[in-house]
Amino acid sequence: MTPDSKIDVPDDRETWDCIIDHEDDIDWDNILATTEADDEAGRHAFNSADYPTHEEAMKALWNWIHSIAEEVRRRVASEASSDVAGRKGY
Repeated sequence: MTPDSKIDVPDDRETWDCIIDHEDDIDWDNILATTEADDEAGRHAFNSADYPTHEEAMKALWNWIHSIAEEVRRRVASEASSDVAGRKGY
């Protein structure tokens, strides 16, 4: 197996060790504990089965992801402008 093909093996620990920064202070146990019931009940933020075709589902997913990114950009810009205004004494 070449190093590039390791990403195709989701259970390969070495793949995830290089992708996930174990020093990032993410409480994975808490994430699992707070989301496991929703996952088991089939409650997901996005379900491709809600769309008539795979193409429509992927387009909807793309739009949803980009709407989240735009919301993040707006919030960051707003916080950044508030920080600048605060430093100028406004």
